[in-house]
Amino acid sequence: MAYFKPASGLNPETERSYKLNKLTVTRQLKYSLKSEKSVDLLLGLNGLPVSTVELKSQFTGQDVTNAKRQFIEDRDPKEPVFKFKKRALVHFAVDPDEVFMTTKLEGLKTKYLPFNLGYNKGAGNPPNPEGYKTSYLWEYVWEKDRWMDILSRFPPFAGRRIQI
Repeated sequence: MAYFKPASGLNPETERSYKLNKLTVTRQLKYSLKSEKSVDLLLGLNGLPVSTVELKSQFTGQDVTNAKRQFIEDRDPKEPVFKFKKRALVHFAVDPDEVFMTTKLEGLKTKYLPFNLGYNKGAGNPPNPEGYKTSYLWEYVWEKDRWMDILSRFPPFAGRRIQI
C-alpha cells in the first residue's frame, strides 16, 4: 500500500501513513531468472519497483545514448520489472550531462523523451559548478516529497488510494 501526501494536516492518521512510505534505491538489481543481467538502479516504493535507471559515464567511453540503447536492445520488455503498466512506471537513461526517460519499453519502438532542464533557451542542462549537470535528478526530482508527488500523478495512482 502507498499513501500519498494529504492535501491538509486535518487528519493526523493520513500524515502518519504518508511518513511510513519507504522509498529505496537498489544498485545492480539482477532482474531476470534467465540471465545474470542487471539494471544499474531500481527505485522502489514500499518494496515495489517504480523506476529503473541506467547510468553511463564518459570516463568509460559511454553516454546517455548508450544507456538508451541498452534499454532498447538489451532489456526484454517481457521481463516482469519492465512490463508496461505492471511494474516500473518509468525508465531513466542518465549520464553526467543529460537525462532521458520513457514509460514503455518496446524494443526498437521505444521512444525516449528528454528529461533535462534546458539551457539558453535550448536543449540540455545548464553548467553546474558544484557537480554534474544532471544532479537535479537525484537532488530535486527524486527528493522524497517531490518524488511521491510525481508518482501520485502517474495514471496508475492518480486520484486514487491504491493498495499495491
